[in-house]
Amino acid sequence: MATPQLQWPMALPVRLQHCPRDPPIPVLYDPTFLNTTHTSLLVVKNPEPTRASRFTVTVLNGSDGKRVQLVLKSTDTIGKLQKSFLLKRPDLTGSLNLAYNGKPVQGHQSLGELGVKDGATFITFQRCPGG
Repeated sequence: MATPQLQWPMALPVRLQHCPRDPPIPVLYDPTFLNTTHTSLLVVKNPEPTRASRFTVTVLNGSDGKRVQLVLKSTDTIGKLQKSFLLKRPDLTGSLNLAYNGKPVQGHQSLGELGVKDGATFITFQRCPGG
């Protein structure tokens, strides 16, 4: 007994794909990939640098409740924010820990990466050593 061979039509608009628990769902695909075994994607980065926007952020000192406003760019890092803050408040020497949206931030992160907007507030906090 000969096994029947499957013949695929030349151009399929959809392919049915399903999980064992779900009904089949039509998934659109490009018919040029019908007879390919693999493909690769090329990441294209926009060669034009993005323009850094300037905005005001506030640093709230969690110890005494004083606020310091700073004007920064979206490309500036948390490290630059800390240096600018310490220039205005030199009495807070040592490690300056900052939190944004309830999460600690690292010195290498940029404000744009964190999604900081105009009027955002950073809060200083103390870390207690111990275990």
